Amino acid sequence: MATEAIGLGDSQRTERNNDSTSKTTKDGKKRRKGGPKVKSGCLTCKTRRVKCDERKPGCKRCVQLGAQCGGYEKPAVKTEIHTGPRPLVPKGIVQTRSLRIQPYTGPDFSGQDEARYFRFYCENVAAQLSGPLETSLWERIIPQAVETEPIIKHAVVAVAAFNKSRMDAAKGVGKSNPHHQFALLQYGKALKKTRDTLTGGVSDPRRSLMACLLVFCLESLQGYQSSASNQAAVGVALLQRWFLESKEKLAHFKKIEEDICHGLSSLDLQALLFLDTRTGPIHRELLEGAADVMQWRPLIPESLRDCYLYWQLIMRHCYHFIAAARSEITQQSSTAPPESTSQTPPLSFDPGNNAWSSFLDASQETPVSLQRERDACIENVYRWERASKGHIEEALILSSRKDTDEYILASMLRIQVAMTQVALGTAFSQNEMEYDNFTPEFNTITTFAESIHPALVARDRGSRFHFNIGILPGLCQVGMWCRQKAIRGRAISLLLKSPEIQEGVWNSESLGRFVNFLRMVEEDGDDADGLVPASKRVSWVGSSVSPREKIAQVLYVRKGDVQESVKMSDDYVTWCGDGFNVG
Repeated sequence: MATEAIGLGDSQRTERNNDSTSKTTKDGKKRRKGGPKVKSGCLTCKTRRVKCDERKPGCKRCVQLGAQCGGYEKPAVKTEIHTGPRPLVPKGIVQTRSLRIQPYTGPDFSGQDEARYFRFYCENVAAQLSGPLETSLWERIIPQAVETEPIIKHAVVAVAAFNKSRMDAAKGVGKSNPHHQFALLQYGKALKKTRDTLTGGVSDPRRSLMACLLVFCLESLQGYQSSASNQAAVGVALLQRWFLESKEKLAHFKKIEEDICHGLSSLDLQALLFLDTRTGPIHRELLEGAADVMQWRPLIPESLRDCYLYWQLIMRHCYHFIAAARSEITQQSSTAPPESTSQTPPLSFDPGNNAWSSFLDASQETPVSLQRERDACIENVYRWERASKGHIEEALILSSRKDTDEYILASMLRIQVAMTQVALGTAFSQNEMEYDNFTPEFNTITTFAESIHPALVARDRGSRFHFNIGILPGLCQVGMWCRQKAIRGRAISLLLKSPEIQEGVWNSESLGRFVNFLRMVEEDGDDADGLVPASKRVSWVGSSVSPREKIAQVLYVRKGDVQESVKMSDDYVTWCGDGFNVG
């Protein structure tokens, strides 16, 4: 035998085999020697950790031992690896063959009408509200909020429906049209949701500010300018209050996007330039807040948009100063008690609640401190002009077309700068002749308004309702204060040319009729020099408005010559349409 040939007998062979499979312990018992883990073979051999010849259906070792062979594992099936794009599945969801990703269908509306109005808002109204300024407020932030905020959803649908109603009104359809009725229904739902939310206190400033912006638009679209202006002041007060909250709530405040804050700045200007019910101390507080921002924010604009946003800050600072200073001067010359800090919307335009009416008492001199503060405001305007000159000139001179966003925005800035310079220069004036010193500024306002007016009309998408102020307040200023007949006539003609244009609370036809009424009072005769003489000039004091009766009492004074006493006059005028149409 082979074992014998190599010198191994039976006893030696048996001992060798025993040594290979077992070992003797101290107590004399034999234990099997452990081997490495077997990865192949039948299940029985793998369990015993012995070598298997992998014979099928049963291996040889199991047959020799008389054991039942456990068989073999089935080979694993290799899955195909996809190298192409795979569908995205949200985290926490196991993807199965039966999982189907449904296409996005938009916000959850209660009916097809709501969905159609929302689509109209996205396709037409949002861009109209934004105007030439690049902002994400109306085209991204508010439509996204429709997804989760029922208040915003109903308000957005109402804004779209009111815009549709304005388009029908331009065609001669009255307020009984279905768009107007549906808008009122949606507005009512939004107000109810707002009341229910405010019952437990204001918990989400971001939602409240967006709702304030939309309510301002809704009130303006219905022609309720007094309520809209008051809503603008309320929104600014909310923003200021939350900004001054404790640090625990500032973390929530930081979630408010910058474009929402810019929208509230526009609301502040709407209130300042129209009907402002805020008191002198409130204006002083907002004035100091704007001054603090200008102090730490460098005036280094990198784009035309930066120029516009910084100008909004300076313009708000200037008009808050005018309102605060006039309030302080009025209190110094009056024995009336100090103003209350409560905000109740009056039904009349008085010298204390707008930037346009004249002082009745000219005996009080302006304090030197206020004059110096006024000079500082004028210097801020000049400083902005120097810093923004390159961007303004590039948009106005290098642009080959006058219908681009850049040209329109730069022209609006030139209009508003000239308008603010006139307001600051005559803030404490009691002499109507001083307005003649600003004839170049009046001409600048009218010329730039004429240059972009065709583009504003051409790009309108039906309703012609804009959120930001553009050309209308400046044209109103020219119609009221410019006594150069040619320039004044051009401005009034432009206001009456497109009566549907509206910039927040400012309605083109309303303003045109109002300033045309003042012109008719003054220009009852022709003058060879083209100027209204001092004896015929009037100063607008205010107006008492009765919305239900659609009638307004316009108060004005004609000072005449130096020897002539002041004459107070009033006329009753009516208005029509949705705006404050005096004339």
